[in-house]
Amino acid sequence: MLRYALPCWVAGVVLSFALPSVPHWAGWAAAFLCAAAAAWKFRPAAGLLFLLAGAAYGVWRTEAALQRQWPLDGGGTAQLVVEVADMPRRDGRRVQFTGNAQDGRGGRFTLLLSDYRLRDWPVGSRWRVSARVRPVVGEVNLRGLNREAWALSNGIGGIGSVGRERVRLEAGGGGIAVWRDAVSRRWQGVQTGGHDFSDGLGLMRALSIGEQSALRPELWQAFRPLGLTHLVSISGLHVTMVAVLFGWLVKLVLQRLPLVPSKPRLWVLAGGLAGALLYAVLAGFSVPTQRSVLMLAVFAWAWWRGSGASGWDGWWQALATVLLFDPSAVLGVGTWLSFGLVAALVWVSAGRLNARGRMAAVRGQWAASLLSVVLLGYLFASLPLASPLVNALAIPWFSWVLTPLALLGSVLPFAPLQWTAAALAEYTLRLLVFLAGHAPEAAVAAAPLPLAVLAAVAALLALLPRGTGLRPFAWLVLAGFTFYRPAAVAEGRLKTVVMDAGQGLSVLVRTKEHDLLFDTGTAQAAAAGIVPSLNALGVRRLDRLILSHHDNDHDGGFQAVADGRTVARITAGQPEFYPQAEPCRETQWQWDGVRFELLRPSENAQGLEDNDRSCVLRVVAGGDALLVTGDLGRRGEAELVGKYGGALYSQVLVLGHHGSDTASSGLFLHAVSPQYAVASSGYANAYKHPAAAVQARG
Repeated sequence: MLRYALPCWVAGVVLSFALPSVPHWAGWAAAFLCAAAAAWKFRPAAGLLFLLAGAAYGVWRTEAALQRQWPLDGGGTAQLVVEVADMPRRDGRRVQFTGNAQDGRGGRFTLLLSDYRLRDWPVGSRWRVSARVRPVVGEVNLRGLNREAWALSNGIGGIGSVGRERVRLEAGGGGIAVWRDAVSRRWQGVQTGGHDFSDGLGLMRALSIGEQSALRPELWQAFRPLGLTHLVSISGLHVTMVAVLFGWLVKLVLQRLPLVPSKPRLWVLAGGLAGALLYAVLAGFSVPTQRSVLMLAVFAWAWWRGSGASGWDGWWQALATVLLFDPSAVLGVGTWLSFGLVAALVWVSAGRLNARGRMAAVRGQWAASLLSVVLLGYLFASLPLASPLVNALAIPWFSWVLTPLALLGSVLPFAPLQWTAAALAEYTLRLLVFLAGHAPEAAVAAAPLPLAVLAAVAALLALLPRGTGLRPFAWLVLAGFTFYRPAAVAEGRLKTVVMDAGQGLSVLVRTKEHDLLFDTGTAQAAAAGIVPSLNALGVRRLDRLILSHHDNDHDGGFQAVADGRTVARITAGQPEFYPQAEPCRETQWQWDGVRFELLRPSENAQGLEDNDRSCVLRVVAGGDALLVTGDLGRRGEAELVGKYGGALYSQVLVLGHHGSDTASSGLFLHAVSPQYAVASSGYANAYKHPAAAVQARG
């Protein structure tokens, strides 16, 4: 039974995050007593005890972590004493940094703060500031970045922006963060002989000290279709490769010593772990790198014990240890990618421990690629088709050439070495950008969880030896997962999805055979949530894309949406800003028994502000209507009422201008008479949308 204790305990920790609510302590006690009684009579039922123990532990630790987060009702301006905990990151419009903050009531929080005045924030310095802080609330899109889960798994208790006033209490101190900042500045000061190696220098900073903001957003976008993001982030792969490199160096030293220690394997393992720990500290010892070092330590311990422990024993021990130290790792996508790919390697190597050289590497790459189909398809709703081939070449290049050069150039600031490293990195990035422009991506619809689990099992079955006879079934299940499509909308019916675009707008309207998208949100919202959600919903083609007007929170994601799918027709309130776009004119059409109407307050756009040039869409299906007005203000609303009157009646209204009091006038709301109103506004936004006056009019 002890062999199944760890899997059951791990399953309990994972399932603790699926509980709809936290049970009362009496419920826990009753469940433990029942499980103990069952185990007394039937020993295999002891697994239920371990499962309950894991669930209770996960709930306890998660509740403790939630207590360290900014309170949900605490949005607004607060007076804080903040110590800059890590290197600030600049993106052209703000400086962002992690700070250890204390509020006036003595509460302590780890906050992600932004300064839009682009001031300097030296590492280790302490300040008294006023900041607008809010808790991290996750998006509700079908796929994409879940900010709340990301914050919890990375120890971030809240996000905010620093105000104008700040008073310095202490100058920057010492420690590893200050040293990392010095390393970053040395890389930035490298002379490249008149060559533009700025991106290469940024890659050196990213690979050595984990300074991901050193790379331009365009480069991160290029990594996605190639499946190379994990090579640029300090991930378990890098930490493992550095550990292997240090272990190999220790082995070389031992081979040349006149007196070899009695336990050379122990020295090799200790050297590898020391190298991994040193690299993790140099990279800022972030939560993901901590998990990587922990995982390596457990695997090293399993290897040290020798052949008595199987690869699976080490895998379960490593996963259990990671969750013991930090149960919120369950929420981290990187956790499942790392452990999932390691599981594939352990699975494919079972019974083949004597495999050597090229065939073992090919088999491992094939196993990782096959399981990635399920992991990436389910988590990100997208498959970078060129990833296996590109990774096969890029992994050794990044791991054995670029990363060691980045580390050497950081520890030994020798100008020719740094110049050479920057040049190699620069030309590598240029090649990757070129390849990304031609690399295909396959969108994967969001399959039900049972089908995803079945697909993971099928991937493992497909990796079994040929004699099992299960491969045809496995390939059939994998094909069903990859080409799964959600059920179509019925004829004459309408499905509307208001995307969570934060302080932005994006509305998907679906009929039986047609899809229309009204606005795209910001570029960040499109990349993080809207595009993955479109993929997950099975939207491969947009029959019409309406861009209400030229404002970043409405059309900033246009390029990201257009790059990922075919757009048959573009209609815009300000068509001059988009290629092949037609203006919003008063018109009607029907798709699959559903009537669509584009309404215009006035065909004369001269002298109108951008907001009042917004397209207005009304959709009628089965006697029910939806009305979307973009950022149309009160003037435009009054003209709509004067022109259409009671014909504006709609049961569902997406509030104009995110619920601002500059829109949704009483006259307009009376004409529309909505039963439901949706405000597409960011949680605890600085504009206080939806406005209290608008809510009162409802």
